[in-house]
Amino acid sequence: MGIEGNHAYSKTGNMDKLSTPPGFVSQTTFVLRNVHQDRESSRPGQVQEQITGFGMDDASFKLSLSSRPWIVHDDHTKPTSETLKPTKPEERERRIQRVSKNVTLEEAPVFNPTEEEFSDTLSYIATLRDKAEPYGICCVVPPPSWKPPCLLEEKEVWEVSKFDTQVQLFDAANDTTIKKEADDDDDDDNDDEDHTSEENVKFCRVERGPRKTLETFKNFADSYKKRHFSVEDEVLGSKSSSTPSLKQEPTVADVEKEYRQLVESPLVEIEVLYGNDLDTRTFSSGFPLPGASESCKYKTSGWNLNNTAKLPGSLLSYEDCESVGVPRLSVGMFLSSQLWKSEKDRLYSLCYLHVGAPRVWYSVAGCHRSKLMNLFPEMSGELQSKMSREPVMIMSPYALNMEGIPVTRCVQNPGQYVILFPGSCYSAVNCGFNCLEKANFAPIDWLPHGDVAVHQNQEKKKKSLISYDKILLGAAREAVKHLKEYSLSKKKTADNMRWLNACGKEGLFTSIVKSRVKQERSRRQFLASSLKSQRMDKSFDDVSKRECCFCFVDLHFSAVQCSCSDERFSCLSHVRNLCACPSGKKRFLYRYTIDELNVLVEALELQKLSAMFRWGNFDRNYYASSPGIKISQPGDKGKKADEVLPCSDNNNNTRKDVEAGGKEQGKTKVKARSVMEIMKGNDDESGHVQPCSNKPNKTCDGSAGNTAKKPKLG
Repeated sequence: MGIEGNHAYSKTGNMDKLSTPPGFVSQTTFVLRNVHQDRESSRPGQVQEQITGFGMDDASFKLSLSSRPWIVHDDHTKPTSETLKPTKPEERERRIQRVSKNVTLEEAPVFNPTEEEFSDTLSYIATLRDKAEPYGICCVVPPPSWKPPCLLEEKEVWEVSKFDTQVQLFDAANDTTIKKEADDDDDDDNDDEDHTSEENVKFCRVERGPRKTLETFKNFADSYKKRHFSVEDEVLGSKSSSTPSLKQEPTVADVEKEYRQLVESPLVEIEVLYGNDLDTRTFSSGFPLPGASESCKYKTSGWNLNNTAKLPGSLLSYEDCESVGVPRLSVGMFLSSQLWKSEKDRLYSLCYLHVGAPRVWYSVAGCHRSKLMNLFPEMSGELQSKMSREPVMIMSPYALNMEGIPVTRCVQNPGQYVILFPGSCYSAVNCGFNCLEKANFAPIDWLPHGDVAVHQNQEKKKKSLISYDKILLGAAREAVKHLKEYSLSKKKTADNMRWLNACGKEGLFTSIVKSRVKQERSRRQFLASSLKSQRMDKSFDDVSKRECCFCFVDLHFSAVQCSCSDERFSCLSHVRNLCACPSGKKRFLYRYTIDELNVLVEALELQKLSAMFRWGNFDRNYYASSPGIKISQPGDKGKKADEVLPCSDNNNNTRKDVEAGGKEQGKTKVKARSVMEIMKGNDDESGHVQPCSNKPNKTCDGSAGNTAKKPKLG
């Protein structure tokens, strides 16, 4: 094709009246031919002809040729009025993703625990981590005796309770084309001159749907599924011999075949309903609630998702954020999908399918997460998105596998659990009506993942669900309490042994706390001499989580506040973004001095029993009477904020109080994957932490299981 040029038009726009300038009339005739450039003509040794100026298909260019008799066209005919009419630009057919029908995905591991193994939830999950974490997902089939009652099937819930649904709209026209670097071995016929290829990317629109009860939702879902397979010529425009008959229930393979057609090359518009992330406090949980008068193993077990988040050994016990501590319910139908996402703050997730048809999961392990984001950055929006009218990108798991991203497939049947590991990205499709319940939890080996989530959220200016520092400090108090108890009595209780295995000089928990204290010390060194320092009140963030006004990082350890606002704070890295006031009006708030935090590290290292008592005194005195300023909390409007207590006149004393700390300790060996390994996607098996405890707890009725009692802070 010719190279596009700039058109020069007369003021009147009449091309027939344009005359040839003097001296530019050709004395001889010549033939003007349209020569296309292709890959063959660009090879060395061949002559390449090119027309510069207007394109040959340009209507105005053809019109101008009619007043130049010395130009002979290659067809030896004079352009007619019909050929001079403007032509519509040629529409190139979008390329459909090149996904082979023979692509198979690797299956997720499936585990069948014994009654004894199943009795301790977190200890058993810890034994699976080395084998299952590289897949990002695994399935756990409970023992035959595990048959909890499903409260969702009770009449007052099934027929009366209503929930909001969302409409998932899959439309053949609702797609776009993205450019990617073409492979070197691309043998497809393509006239493009550059080395880029176009991929047809599908999007799904998510809109608000009607309110439904479980009964009406199931009736709609069953009718839709039956109609889809019985009248496939109306839905897909073709008949297939492999389509199941009306009397035959579609298999998982049949549903997956329809789903692949839907996300890879949809032919018509399809709308399905989905009830996503329903709050079990306002709707209902499928499990019995703990604390009722009648006690049984299903109410107290750790596999009851109402108990999972706050189990002994789950660090969410030290966080009061209800959004992660309360299970969520999902109600699905045929072809309704969980679009690609990952758990916020890289938390673990435990999912139980109560009733209904199977659910097919697709997972990309956390060690391959960066590949997914680098290859398809458009998908990063859905990883944390909520329902909106903006289209959300969908991607076939088989297409991702063809791009070199390992995708794991997992089929979950009713009565089975699925475990999602930290950092994994996942999607799912439902084979029919079903009800799934999900809860988050955070064992000790989650801490490196949580640290990575904090840094990434801070860089992207995204809010976190939980307070990482609050969890870390609360767990440290509990650890010191049990370490002191073990040092004095040598009692090998489950809690004592859990913290004994996680602490010590080479323990994972000690390493995480030491790294956080070192980071805090380096940040304080700059501020100690420039700002007034004040210990924050113990209720600084009791009512609500305090966040930096710029990057939204948690401020449980320290913060900066200006006298111009009682509700605005910043982290130590973004003091300049707090306000335009001079530094003399700003004050540095801290919870513990670096000296006190170093004593905490010594106590966790198990080197000095005296360090455990000293830390206990520091912590007890701080919570007994807080000498710092009190920050106004929500609900205190109208009350005057307390005045700042006077700081020491001696700046050196203030600096010592805030900045003080011992010499940096040597690096410790971590028993789990380090933060750097997680950032780099390294899943070295030598870096996994061992289970904290294999000792099962006893339920109130004498059967094995875990209680949901919240550990007391030390």
